Amino acid sequence: MLVATHNTMDGLRLDGLLPLYPRLQSAHGASVGVLCVQENKPGHADAVAKALGGWHRATSDACAPRLATVYDTRLIRHVATRVLQLPRLAYVPLWQRLYAASEPEQKHAALLAFERVDDGAGLLVANFHLDAAGTNAHRGEQLRAVSGALAAEQRARARRGARAHALACGDTNAFSFRRALAARALRQMLTPLAAECGLVDVGAECERDNHFFKRAREPKLGQRLAVFFGRLGVDFPRRYDVVCTDLPVAEHGQVEAADSDHDIVWARVRWPSAAAGS
Repeated sequence: MLVATHNTMDGLRLDGLLPLYPRLQSAHGASVGVLCVQENKPGHADAVAKALGGWHRATSDACAPRLATVYDTRLIRHVATRVLQLPRLAYVPLWQRLYAASEPEQKHAALLAFERVDDGAGLLVANFHLDAAGTNAHRGEQLRAVSGALAAEQRARARRGARAHALACGDTNAFSFRRALAARALRQMLTPLAAECGLVDVGAECERDNHFFKRAREPKLGQRLAVFFGRLGVDFPRRYDVVCTDLPVAEHGQVEAADSDHDIVWARVRWPSAAAGS
């Protein structure tokens, strides 16, 4: 199946995004089994599920409605969702208020449990969206909270003899004006997911940009300035969005999404049956 993540930019241009998801399925001959959506708005994830096919469903928790997860009901069933409160900024620096909220936001992550329809094998999914404001060190703390919660659930399942594969997807907002520093910060952020949870960043070997300021058509002054300078050829694209998993990866890539400032990041994974020793 395919697993993917996408920040839809509040769905401001959702109509332009909807055809991309079924096109991803057609291009790779596999269903989108799990799609983590960030910046969800009411009804948007449902529209994505409908575009993917009548067998797809969307789920989100009332405590974190901006994080939605779309899944293929032919492949997996949703069992439970736990919402995590991530470390919160003490304050938002004045210059960051150009593109972020003026007051610190309480960011969340959603930790979802799924079961495979055919044999009940487990899949844990962490869907997250880290702060745009603050520093990469702060975002690293937030991702450590995600990895800690995911690792605790993995250990609890292992004690019950109910091992589950895992998937962590989301928007890290790992930015620095210096490209090398941004890449280093992202690697450091993802280290706990590898060390504690055994997850591999599928895009680590190619380091393709997937966030583009020039496409940030949002109302804040910072985004409007970014679009203006983008038209002049000035942009600082970086790799924000990640898919990390312990499932075997057959291929991976991304889909250009001109109607969001984020591309769709995806991987085609193999999920061995329980009889094969998943």
